[in-house]
Amino acid sequence: MFYNPNNVAFEASPLTTLIELECGLQLCEMMGYNRFENKDEPLAWGHIASGGTVANLESMWAARNLKFYPLSLRDASAEGAEMAFIRDTFSVKTCIGVTKLLKDCTAWELLNLNVSTVLDLPDRLHSEYSISPEFLDKVMSKYIIQSINKDTLMQRWGLTQQPVVLSPSTNHYSWPKAVAVLGIGSDNLLNIPVDIQARMNTEELDRMLQKCLDEKTPVYQVVAVIGTTEEGGIDRIEDIVKLREKYNALGMSFVIHADAAWGGYFATMLPKETFGRRKHGLPRADKPSSFVPHVGLREESAVQLAHVKFADSIAVDPHKAGYIPYPAGALCYRDGRMRYLLTWSAPYLHQGSGGESIGVYGIEGR
Repeated sequence: MFYNPNNVAFEASPLTTLIELECGLQLCEMMGYNRFENKDEPLAWGHIASGGTVANLESMWAARNLKFYPLSLRDASAEGAEMAFIRDTFSVKTCIGVTKLLKDCTAWELLNLNVSTVLDLPDRLHSEYSISPEFLDKVMSKYIIQSINKDTLMQRWGLTQQPVVLSPSTNHYSWPKAVAVLGIGSDNLLNIPVDIQARMNTEELDRMLQKCLDEKTPVYQVVAVIGTTEEGGIDRIEDIVKLREKYNALGMSFVIHADAAWGGYFATMLPKETFGRRKHGLPRADKPSSFVPHVGLREESAVQLAHVKFADSIAVDPHKAGYIPYPAGALCYRDGRMRYLLTWSAPYLHQGSGGESIGVYGIEGR
């Protein structure tokens, strides 16, 4: 509120860039993500946007790019291509746990690699083949969806079913905007009915996922709304995570995004024992401190807020329950490497500035 937020580049805004990076990590920690390198969980990363609409758009942008990245890598390593030298040795693990050479995987298998498997690919290429981020970025820029029309790529790969996004019918109007802007198309945003408490009906979600599997329709992401604006409904993200495990075993994977623009800050009301790195269970009692009054959540709400940390990305709005008096949203990634899917710049390159320019990882240049 006191400093220029125009963090277009580290050189122009060295102080506020550092402040924003710290704020992003604090929001990640608030939602249950890991911000410390000595943890078993992936290292999170977050940044400030102008609102939840931009944050949700960026989450879908990352999910779209992640979905197609393995197929682009297969093209880049095809016979006669720049990285053909990895063709006969580089393998990946499918979401059902089968290890195959990248070149031998079907398009469906490559469209359904787990999030961590896809994000590991650049690191593996560096460690196994000494491929630098700069070289990989230069080569992949010729093949990725960032550079080439999606329909052209789908024709090249023989894909007949347009991938879809699944969200509850209570979704914010930013979602049809996002699929339109990204060229996915509003017809491919499939709304899942909600129950009497305005929560996504996970039985209906299960049926829709089964239909997608049967028809070989890839799923970019499943959206869970954590606090609908009108009703305050919190989708059962615990069940959505279990459904992903179910469909992983059947050969279909997808990104989970939590639209917690309104409800994210209520994670601060979780019992302190839950707010740490506990993965299962909630304490039955929470002892208030001597000067902070106890405010309880319904147990169901607390359980779902405690499971938000299993989403791959989270949108949360400081200008809502964060009480910031100007437009401010945020996007948090469970695995901070997802942000590299949105940039044309090679990771770790900051042009000698000694800091990280946040603007390259989002839709706003600022």
